[in-house]
Amino acid sequence: MSITCRKGAVTALRFKEWDSLVMFSKREFIIWWSYKMNALMWVLDTLFTTVIFFMLSLVTRGSDVSFFPYGGNYVSFVVLGLFVYFISFTNLGDPYPRVSRIYWGGTMDLYLLSPLSYFTPMLGIMFRGVIDDYPRSVLALLFGWLFFGAVFTFHAPFTLLLILILILISTFGIGMISASSFYLLDFKQQTEPVKFIFQDVIIALTAGYYYPITVLPYQLQVLGSFIPHTYALDALRRLMIPGGDTLTPVLPLQFAMQNIKPITLDILVLILMSAVFMPIGWFLYVKGIERARRDGTLTRWQ
Repeated sequence: MSITCRKGAVTALRFKEWDSLVMFSKREFIIWWSYKMNALMWVLDTLFTTVIFFMLSLVTRGSDVSFFPYGGNYVSFVVLGLFVYFISFTNLGDPYPRVSRIYWGGTMDLYLLSPLSYFTPMLGIMFRGVIDDYPRSVLALLFGWLFFGAVFTFHAPFTLLLILILILISTFGIGMISASSFYLLDFKQQTEPVKFIFQDVIIALTAGYYYPITVLPYQLQVLGSFIPHTYALDALRRLMIPGGDTLTPVLPLQFAMQNIKPITLDILVLILMSAVFMPIGWFLYVKGIERARRDGTLTRWQ
């Protein structure tokens, strides 16, 4: 009987966590929607970004730049880069500022006095970033297809969905590592190092959002092998751009392991990165919160 009661209590607690997450998300949506001009501006921002890269595609026509094995349509190539950029930007870049917002707003200790997990407030407040950035990824594909000649194929929908899930998980794991530094390393007013190193340096330079990484020096290609974006973009472009080659290796790891098909290797690496980054991020974030609770620094005291 006691075991049944405990199971019932755990189930009820899970429902309360879910209800709290829904309420946080609903509040963030109401705040976001109250500034209706923002919705129009991010639609226009996505459109203008797509226009810029369409203009760049005109420059590449007739040039010696090769997009092999990703077909020959630069608009399709770069729109998929924007797609991954928008969905990963939130997952990697949003956890830290959301934790910072709760801290400087003086509400973290209040949230954690309630029977909530350490993650519920941060995840709920992240919802504003989700509704701000995730739709941009779809809009980028839509605008590229409607106005600028981007062409996509969807012959392997389950594989594409798996790749999307893995890039979301792996980048969120890095984002959690970033968020943990707020309390664990006391990076409260300085430049946060994890986000800066990953998102502002390595990813911006070597992910290949706007150009094939084969144009980079080999050392930078190797550096790009340590981020999930490289493998997600490689697999998505091979699968979704007409004329994409699924067998020819182009990434350093693909050359080193030619006995494994490139897309299969991309997925295996994404699984590995998800299995590494997410638990580490989860563990470090909890350690940071526990350290702050011991030190009495969960929130800013005025």
